[in-house]
Amino acid sequence: EWCKHYDVTYVEQELIGKIKKLKPFMMDLKEALLSKAQGLVAAKEEKKAAAGITQLAKKKLTVPKAPNITKPRPRRIPEPMKIENTVKVGPEPTYMDKTSLREIEDTKKSKLEEIKTQTRRKYEDGEGEFRFHETRTNIDKVRREVEEKRAAELQFDASHRKPLPDFKRFNATVKLNAAAILREDALFKKKQEAEAKLIQNYEEELRDSTEYYRWKTEMEEHDNQMKMEQVKLKRMQAVASGQNARDALERQYLDNKAVAELIKEEGSLMSDQLEIEKEANLLMNKQLVKEIREVEEKAPRKAEAKVLRDRQALRLTQKEQLQEAWERKLAEDEIEQAHKMDRIRQLRTQHVHKIEVKVFDPTTSAGLGLLDEMSLVEMGERMKINKQREENEEIEKRKSIVAERAQKQAQLSQRIENITRIREAAKQENMEERRRKKEKEARRVELEERTRAIAQVELAEQLTMRREVRKKEMQELIDEEERRKKNQQFQGAAKHHVEEMHYDQLMKGAEREAKARQETAKKAAMIYEQTKTTARKVVEKEAKDRKMAKAKLYKAKDDEIKDARQHLKTGEKAEVAAKKFKFGETRLKEKEIKAKLVDRNVYADKITNMSLSLAKTHAMKLTRDAADSKRNVASLLMS
Repeated sequence: EWCKHYDVTYVEQELIGKIKKLKPFMMDLKEALLSKAQGLVAAKEEKKAAAGITQLAKKKLTVPKAPNITKPRPRRIPEPMKIENTVKVGPEPTYMDKTSLREIEDTKKSKLEEIKTQTRRKYEDGEGEFRFHETRTNIDKVRREVEEKRAAELQFDASHRKPLPDFKRFNATVKLNAAAILREDALFKKKQEAEAKLIQNYEEELRDSTEYYRWKTEMEEHDNQMKMEQVKLKRMQAVASGQNARDALERQYLDNKAVAELIKEEGSLMSDQLEIEKEANLLMNKQLVKEIREVEEKAPRKAEAKVLRDRQALRLTQKEQLQEAWERKLAEDEIEQAHKMDRIRQLRTQHVHKIEVKVFDPTTSAGLGLLDEMSLVEMGERMKINKQREENEEIEKRKSIVAERAQKQAQLSQRIENITRIREAAKQENMEERRRKKEKEARRVELEERTRAIAQVELAEQLTMRREVRKKEMQELIDEEERRKKNQQFQGAAKHHVEEMHYDQLMKGAEREAKARQETAKKAAMIYEQTKTTARKVVEKEAKDRKMAKAKLYKAKDDEIKDARQHLKTGEKAEVAAKKFKFGETRLKEKEIKAKLVDRNVYADKITNMSLSLAKTHAMKLTRDAADSKRNVASLLMS
């Protein structure tokens, strides 16, 4: 009946659960409520229920009483110590009569001079040195003594008690585990498969591939030699390209220097223009600040007054709403409390079921007609049979494991013998291969030495020929210089004409250089302007692209949010529909269960309906009484 008005969880946890939890503390309240609700009828029913049963007298509860413990005797305060304040004065000293102030001063001066003399003699003789940065400690001396003592105990030249083993006479013992044995056996099988494949190819194709692999090795060595020669050639080319790069960098540096000077001049002009623009912007900003200050003096006051009025109106509205909600909540709490008290009284009036004792027979089953029904005794017998079967299976499994381990051990022993034999064969083969490699390396070194000697001879001959050619060219240049000097002596009459032509050519060269510099500067200025224009276009394009990308991103986010909201709404609707469907199914099941319960026990249903009708009548009566009491109180207040 409660589930018709409240949730099942709330009824089980908040109503019935708390009542069960507080049951031991509510026995007195239960008796009082039963006596008030039922009165004499409850007393008669209790007498009928207790008819023929001997009522035992209840013992009084033990009332704890504090023991009369003897209070401890207060501790005696010790008497204070007596401190004497008297001053004892002895007899006057007699040494004052034996000396005088002059003698004391003379003694003090003599002692001071003696101390000064001793100190000066100490440092003049070199007995001690000033150590202002060190403290008076002997830790260094102690440390030195300890280190000398430890060093004396060391024996670096001591001989070993047991000589080192000579591994050349016998091989070291290496213990292999199962993984290492299987790994080496697998490697040997892999090599066997490769060799078998070579033999099969030889049988099928009737040719041996050894000649091919030899030719392949020789070609690889030839390719490596060609690669080394190419590396040498590339190194020479790299040196030449490095020189060209340095020359190009020097030319680029000069060109960049000229362009930088032009850019500096243009930068100075642009800075002047920027200063003028800054002054104009400063004047405009001053005017704008003046206007804004005039607005700021009036606008904030108006805004503050408006906000204050809005807040006051909102506060009054919220206060009224809170008052109404509080009154409504109080009324609902009163109604709910009255309903709970009524339901509690109804629960107290219900009859207590009698305890039925059932006798358990371990030799019988439940009798529900299921295929796997069995009695407790049968289940115990079957468990014993299953346990015996499991023990037999365990014994068989242990035997199979022992046999399998023995078989694996035999296989490992056989593989170890095979591996030992393979290692001996591989050892002999490796020794022969190392000998062949050493002979081959010796022949290669001898060939390289012979080739290097021939190359040195050829290089010496080439250098000698180049020196001869260089010497011949220098002699020709010297002869040409002598002929030129003689011709200049014979042509001394036309010296003035030659000088004029020389200066004309210098002026023309300077004019050409100036023209070339002007053209270079013009090209640099054009390149700079084009660069600025291109950069400005790039910046504008990037800004436009960023704006478009931002708009696309916002649009995609909006679409995503819309889709998410639509999906959320759809999910919420589906969830609500599923909850409604489940609630309907639960309600139908509850109705079916209730109908079955009513069919099984009609008398209990009749009693329940009677109790409900009585409770409703009582609740209506309480409501009418409360309304009448409120009206009476209101009439009294009005009067």
